[in-house]
Amino acid sequence: MSSISRTEGLYFPTKIPSLKDALGASLCAAMLFGLASCASTPQTAVPPPPPPKPVVQEPVNPYLIKATNRLTPPHTAGRKLVRVALLAPFSSDNPAIRNEAQTLQSAAELALFEHGDASMLLIPKDSGDTPESARDAAVDAMRSGADFILGPLFASGVTAIAPYARANDVPMFSFSTDTSEAGRDIYVLTFLPEDEARQIVRYAAEQGVKRLVVLAPEGRYGDRVAAAARETAASAGLEFMGDERYDPRSTSMTSALEVAKRVAGRVSGGNASRQTAVLIPERGAMLRAIVQTLGQSGASSRQVRYLGTGLWNDPDILNDSRMIGAWFVTPDVAARSAFEQRFSQAYQRKPTRLAGMGYDATAMLARMTREGSKSGASARAIEAQDGFIGVDGLFRFRSHVVERGMAVNEVVARGSKVVQVAPKTFQK
Repeated sequence: MSSISRTEGLYFPTKIPSLKDALGASLCAAMLFGLASCASTPQTAVPPPPPPKPVVQEPVNPYLIKATNRLTPPHTAGRKLVRVALLAPFSSDNPAIRNEAQTLQSAAELALFEHGDASMLLIPKDSGDTPESARDAAVDAMRSGADFILGPLFASGVTAIAPYARANDVPMFSFSTDTSEAGRDIYVLTFLPEDEARQIVRYAAEQGVKRLVVLAPEGRYGDRVAAAARETAASAGLEFMGDERYDPRSTSMTSALEVAKRVAGRVSGGNASRQTAVLIPERGAMLRAIVQTLGQSGASSRQVRYLGTGLWNDPDILNDSRMIGAWFVTPDVAARSAFEQRFSQAYQRKPTRLAGMGYDATAMLARMTREGSKSGASARAIEAQDGFIGVDGLFRFRSHVVERGMAVNEVVARGSKVVQVAPKTFQK
């Protein structure tokens, strides 16, 4: 029971609740408060982890080669080595090319013996006759740890190898006359028709020649000679009368002889003897037939000046009386003679014309990398403005292409004589 008290308009119970009832009420109140708290405080959601960043794969350079099998002979273990690979067509189907390859190797070995030390290792590799075989030889050489490459001989091989040489920072000294790949890490060390044409035309201008005609074979070789002659004539103040071309594949020489007659008609009848020159970058029987036709058609060596390249340095040509008075360029004869004597004494055979390239490239690197110091053969050292004295005289690299200091010779009775010696230093 409970009673209700009424006081001043307020109503409230007068019964006092028991302890059990109080605890129950308190517990319910606490539960209600807890529920109210849960309802009024929202839970914070944990954000999901960000998606993983996509892995960017760096492009793989297909030309990079790992040196997985560095060639190290047992007696050189623990020693710093400079490995130089010689790429040459040792297995060529052409006997003359095989002989060239073997002679290049012999010349390189001679240079290593005369200028190198025990830290340089020469690694011959067969480049074969195809671009594919040249590429395979270069890759094999790089796996063997090659620091430098000498060769190959053919332009197609140079094109196939060049990307590998550049990707792996392996300087290559090409023996091909193709200069299209010359540039970073690719050097051209050979005898270039442009170089010879420039030097003989420049000499002719200095000696009073006023006009120039080029009589050359069709094809890339003739194109290069004609372009260099035209450029040099312009800079030297010569009148360039054009270039006449013939088909060198004609077995009967009909094309060349017809062109020779046409050239003779253009240059004969000049007022001053030998003020007109005819540059003929040819060799052998073809050259002699052209000269004979020129003479018979009114343009003999008494009336015009014949100009030639190093292809003329042949006893059969130099003993032809119709060539007397002609000028042609050759490498430094004295330097070459000394090399040929040493080579013949070492190998009991005569070196080929190109053998000096193998010798010069090896000797240059051997002097630069003594005691295994590869860094000595830096681009700056290789491209030194003063150049080097090699088997064929003075040479240097300009824009990665060889420039040679050559001698000028005049054909005389029973041979030739030097009329301008090869320079010993380059003009800056």
